[in-house]
Amino acid sequence: METGQAVNSGFLEANGTRFYYEMAGEGEPLLLIHGFNLDNRMWDEQVAALAESYKVIRFDLRGFGKTPATNLPFTLYDDVRAVLAGLGIEKAHVAGLSFGGMVAQEFALVYPQMVKSLVLISSGLFGHSRSEQRLRDMEQFHQLLEAKKTEEALEQNTRMWFDGPGCAANTKRAKARELFASMSRNAFSLPAFGEGLVGLTPPPKERLEEIKAPTLVIAGARDYIDFLQIADELAERIERAEKVILTDSAHIPPMDQPEVVNELILRFLKQQSDE
Repeated sequence: METGQAVNSGFLEANGTRFYYEMAGEGEPLLLIHGFNLDNRMWDEQVAALAESYKVIRFDLRGFGKTPATNLPFTLYDDVRAVLAGLGIEKAHVAGLSFGGMVAQEFALVYPQMVKSLVLISSGLFGHSRSEQRLRDMEQFHQLLEAKKTEEALEQNTRMWFDGPGCAANTKRAKARELFASMSRNAFSLPAFGEGLVGLTPPPKERLEEIKAPTLVIAGARDYIDFLQIADELAERIERAEKVILTDSAHIPPMDQPEVVNELILRFLKQQSDE
């Protein structure tokens, strides 16, 4: 990763584990939260561009990448708070992809004073029903895993999320596609995620109207229909939200259309600084 900026990396001891983090750039803090079965590397193309104007922090969630899993009870929102507090940051812009978007929602509800703005990309929403196509594809994926056909399962996973359901392999972004597969392969070798996880109660789906931070919602038109439905719901129910649908993206826009995503994020963040 070439950022043009010095990168400060290390581990933060907090909440019973060691969070791996990287920080680059100067300016207002911007926290990036990765998706499920991924790690901080998914943001490589964002750090390179965003660190020119912001202090960009990315980290591995508990149980992913270089951050060890635990069997202790934990909440995702307190893990995020611990990372920011450990780096001496009181308030930040927060961006999350997919599962990371759900983490960002919880964090914004529990610690609204620490959130300057939200960027929710291909975000999930705890409690939202999954589409039939997604359920069928997930069943096929799990059958391959159970049959120990790891490489076939990995390719199925990559087709589902990086290429988009029913879409041809995204050869235009071959390097990013391989990085996505590499992160997923690593995640498959880690302990199953979720032991000890305590979700927010009531869940964000019942409380979206409480989110007051300016919010940018981004979704890919090639993604599963449920994520497009979630994008609609987030945009409709979060008071200060705007929505952008990317025609040529699937579930991982920061990797399959990094230049477009970077421009959207920079423009959105500049709007917040100008207000």
